[in-house]
Amino acid sequence: MAYGHKTPHQARVRAHVVLHAARGHSNARIARETGLHVDTVRTWRGRFAEEGIPGLADP
Repeated sequence: MAYGHKTPHQARVRAHVVLHAARGHSNARIARETGLHVDTVRTWRGRFAEEGIPGLADP
């Protein structure tokens, strides 16, 4: 995760997904507000729910 030139941006976006989710926002709302596809939001929320912070790293 530390070597990609987009890594800091990707980590920030994933953190925003988690923070929005913690505020009770729906996947659709998070997708609209972050510019991500709803399936991407669902993926990152699921990984965080199952694995915590390590789940936000690139697979």
